[in-house]
Amino acid sequence: MIVSLYQLTLMIETLYRVDQMEIPSRLYSISVACSDNFPLALQAHREASKVDSTSNTVRLYHLQLLRLHQKLMAFCTEKGIEDRSALNALEELLERVEFLFKNDIDPATTLPGHYKDKISTYVYSRLPALVEQLAKKNIPLVYLHEIHSAIDSLFEEGKIPYIQYRHQDYLIQLLDALRQLAKDNRQRKNWHCRFLILMINFNFNHMGFFNRWKEFYQTDPIFMEDLLRFPKHFSCIRGFAYDSNRSSLLKLMCEYMQTELSQSQQTSLEKDDEQFIHSNFNGKELKLWLHLCVKANITRSSEKKEVAAEFSKLIKTKEGILLTPHTLTKMDKSVEYAAAVRILRTLNNMQAELRELFPDLKR
Repeated sequence: MIVSLYQLTLMIETLYRVDQMEIPSRLYSISVACSDNFPLALQAHREASKVDSTSNTVRLYHLQLLRLHQKLMAFCTEKGIEDRSALNALEELLERVEFLFKNDIDPATTLPGHYKDKISTYVYSRLPALVEQLAKKNIPLVYLHEIHSAIDSLFEEGKIPYIQYRHQDYLIQLLDALRQLAKDNRQRKNWHCRFLILMINFNFNHMGFFNRWKEFYQTDPIFMEDLLRFPKHFSCIRGFAYDSNRSSLLKLMCEYMQTELSQSQQTSLEKDDEQFIHSNFNGKELKLWLHLCVKANITRSSEKKEVAAEFSKLIKTKEGILLTPHTLTKMDKSVEYAAAVRILRTLNNMQAELRELFPDLKR
C-alpha cells in the first residue's frame, strides 16, 4: 500500500523546491493525487496475502499519510497559504482509510492536530454542563475538577500522556457515560459509589484522580473497602484507559488498599507490643518467678490465681508468648529443676548488685 503513495510523497517532499508561481498548480496536483490514491490503496490491500502483514502494511501506509499531512500543514502555514483544498483532500483520504481500516490502525499513534481540534471542540462544549449536573448529585467536586484537569493535560503540548488515536473513542464514550449518570433521575442512589464504578470501568487512571481517591479512602476506608471488595465484579472496558502506559485504576486502588491494610495491621501489632512486658524467662522460669513473687509477698494479692490472671495479660516469655493463668499456676518440680537453677542465678546476681550499690548492707 505504501508504494501507492510514491507520487503523492514526491510532490509533497519537493514542495519547497517549487517556484512561488507554481505552488497553486502543485497543490492542485496534490489534491488530485489524494483523490486517486484511495482506489490504488484498496487494490494493494486486496493483493496482500497474509493477515499479519496486511495489518502491518496498513499501519505503515497510515503513518506515511500522517507524516505527509504534517509536512503539508507546515508548508501551508509557513507560506501563509489560505487555500486548504490540498489539506482537505489529504485529510479526507486519511478519514476514509481510518474508517475502512480502523481495526488495523495503531491506537497508540499520536493524534494529528486537526483531529485534536475536533475532539477538543466536542469535549469542551459538553464538559462544563456535565460537571455542573454531576455536582448536583453530590459527587465530590475534587473528582470533577481532576477530570477537567486530566482532559486539559491531554490537549496541552508536551504533556504526558500524549493524546492518541485511542483517546477519540475513549473521551467520547466517557463523556456519554457521565452524561447518562448525570441524567439518571432515580431516587436514593449512592451516586458517589456509582460514579467511582464508572471511572474504574473506564480505567480513568489519571494520578490526580487517584490521589483524590486516596484522600477519600483515608476519611472513609470502610466505604472504599466495601466498594472494592469484589474487584472481579467490575466490567472494565477492554483496551480503554486514560493512560495506556500506567496500571489500571482498579489495580492502583486495590494495591493501595492492601498496602494500607498491611500497614494498619503492622501498626496494630506494634501497639500491641507496647502493651506487654517482654521477659527473658522461658515459660517454666516465668512460672517459678511468679511463685516466688507471691510467696515473698511482692504482689498485692497473696492468691496465686489472681496474680497469675494479671501476669497472663501483661508479661510475655522470651519467645513472645502469653501464658494462660492455668499454665502459670501449674507446678511440676520434677521438670523445673533447670528453671530453679536459672532463677537462683538471677537472684544471686540481684543480691550481688545490691551489695555493690550498698556496701554497708548486713549479710
